[in-house]
Amino acid sequence: MERSLFGGSAADVAEDVDGKRVPGRPVTIWDGPHEGATRLMDLQDADKGALDNSTLVADKYGYIPPFYGPPGIERLWADAGTRRVELLSVNLSERFKKHTEEDPDPHKDREYTDRKFDQAVKLGPGNQVNLDSKVRWVELYADKGSAGEVGTVFGDFRQDGAGDRSNGAVWTLRQNGSVTHVVRTDTNIPLEVRGDVTQPQPKAAFVIGDGRKTGVDSQFRVDLNGNVYAEGQIVTQRPLAAPNVGTARVFSGPTPPADPKPGDVWIKYG
Repeated sequence: MERSLFGGSAADVAEDVDGKRVPGRPVTIWDGPHEGATRLMDLQDADKGALDNSTLVADKYGYIPPFYGPPGIERLWADAGTRRVELLSVNLSERFKKHTEEDPDPHKDREYTDRKFDQAVKLGPGNQVNLDSKVRWVELYADKGSAGEVGTVFGDFRQDGAGDRSNGAVWTLRQNGSVTHVVRTDTNIPLEVRGDVTQPQPKAAFVIGDGRKTGVDSQFRVDLNGNVYAEGQIVTQRPLAAPNVGTARVFSGPTPPADPKPGDVWIKYG
């Protein structure tokens, strides 16, 4: 372990009981201020040479000379024959700088964080996050009854080639569960849903209503095969085009039409 440097500062002096400096006074070093403290013998001078009997001698002005304490010791007490006074390390800033320059992660906290993050998020090719199907990627919770924004993603919307632009939110998620998504471009699809169509009844879009309604798992559902299921009526203000609606014909009589088409209605009578 590294040794700390003590003494040699304006505060490190040997004094008598009256507070007067005592030049040439022997000074011993201890690990505490109390009577049961242990004297420290493993001391070195400023040149890191061994001190005779681990005893310091105040200079002609009464200053305690610089010395190195035992390895790993940050605080110690000097005794000049009157009372023990605490000495603090004078090279702490230098040691700290060396500590961080030699190793940018001296305590391995960054390594620990990276390791934990790598365990939680596995990046695949193209910087993609691949998670198990049962693992939630993001969970957001908010207080009830509040409609404030939980999360907002901002974008840079350029209105024309001249560079006129207006910064705004691309996605906004509010605490009441509502989501606003804004797309200001003609080149991309506002919302694109993809999935594995080989699965039975694959779900693409799901609107869940009153969960207490027995036997109804959704009010409106679109699967990845393009089928649309609605618990209620489908109401439209415009013509609805489909293979079996929109051009329906009505027939009546004892026999069905000779060339039936999807949507034809035949009422048998006669």
